[in-house]
Amino acid sequence: MNTKRWLAVLLLGAFVLKCLLVLLHGSYYDYGSDDRGYLESARILAEEGKFTYNDPDRPTFFITPALPGVLAVVYKLTGSLAATAQGFRILQAAMVAGALGLLYVCARRIFNERTALWTVGISSFYPPLWLMSLFVFTESMFLLALMLLLYTALRAMERPTSGWAVAFGLIWAAAVYVRPTIALWPGLIFLYYIYGAKLPWKKLIRCGLITSAVFVLCLTPWWVRNYEASGGHFIPLTKAGGNPLLLGTYPFTVPALFMEEQKTWHTTNDQWVNDEQDTARAKERIKEGFTTKPLLYTAWYTVGKFALFWGDVFYWMALPGVPLIAAVVYHYLLLAAGIAGLRKWWRLPGAQLILLLFGYMSLLHMLYLAHSRYSAPLMPLVAMFAAAYITDRLEKKRGAVPQ
Repeated sequence: MNTKRWLAVLLLGAFVLKCLLVLLHGSYYDYGSDDRGYLESARILAEEGKFTYNDPDRPTFFITPALPGVLAVVYKLTGSLAATAQGFRILQAAMVAGALGLLYVCARRIFNERTALWTVGISSFYPPLWLMSLFVFTESMFLLALMLLLYTALRAMERPTSGWAVAFGLIWAAAVYVRPTIALWPGLIFLYYIYGAKLPWKKLIRCGLITSAVFVLCLTPWWVRNYEASGGHFIPLTKAGGNPLLLGTYPFTVPALFMEEQKTWHTTNDQWVNDEQDTARAKERIKEGFTTKPLLYTAWYTVGKFALFWGDVFYWMALPGVPLIAAVVYHYLLLAAGIAGLRKWWRLPGAQLILLLFGYMSLLHMLYLAHSRYSAPLMPLVAMFAAAYITDRLEKKRGAVPQ
């Protein structure tokens, strides 16, 4: 069987199995947190045309509209939140399959077909990726946007043309609408094009201006909406930095361990006020922590958060027949092989784009909230380097066997 057929078997098989899992157990994966908020936001958007979150009486600036917008379309088609959740879970399975297909294309451009197929195979059996298809969160949609963004970045590096500049700007904007934390990575890519890839600077300037113009045009409706709904405030992305900043001030722990305490933090249901209160309290905790416990907080904001971001496993609810220990072992084997592969092939141009992404996302979440949910969409890219390491070892072993 050739590579493309194996790829089709992997992607189609994983998609069908995920759909069966959704039909048999999908409603069980109700986490009772952000997922319910997204669904209710979608219902209000579909029925009343208002974009809200957690508070139906006020416009929200807490989240971006991509996920609630798609959910609202599914709600219009199904007519109930339960059916919307199930329908969206199947849609997410398709998103993950599409993302893995793009991952194959990216891995093939950076390495080769064999490594690309191994990348998809490793990712297809990674338990947290299955869980991403079951929770009504942003992860599946973000994974697809991220793979599209990486693919267009690779193509733009090979051919810095106006067409790829437009495509990159469109996908950049779409990714930001899904998850705003990705907003600055394209800027690092542009700097890499100048100093690392050493592409012709005249082409880069032209393409950079085109990309920026497309991005601004795509984000303008969001900026106008936020300006009008907020009474004259410019909100480029969201007003939601206070909560993750505050959650990240608790050394060597994860938010789930103090969920009850979080419920007592806010004195109002106004998210704008809550965000300001969270930001103020976070700054107080950081100042007090570095003053009274400098070693603890220094360790936490460096090694601690980095280790939690990559070492914690996004496996909040078990899949049928897959215990937590299996997911944890898989995760750490993947990390070990990925690190080995990255050490050997980090100088490849495409690999350096991914390394920039790893560094950017790590630093961002070390400042705010280090969380396995936020690193989960990056793990298929770790799998690319793990696959390169595995295929290299297999080739060397094969070469050492007498023919």
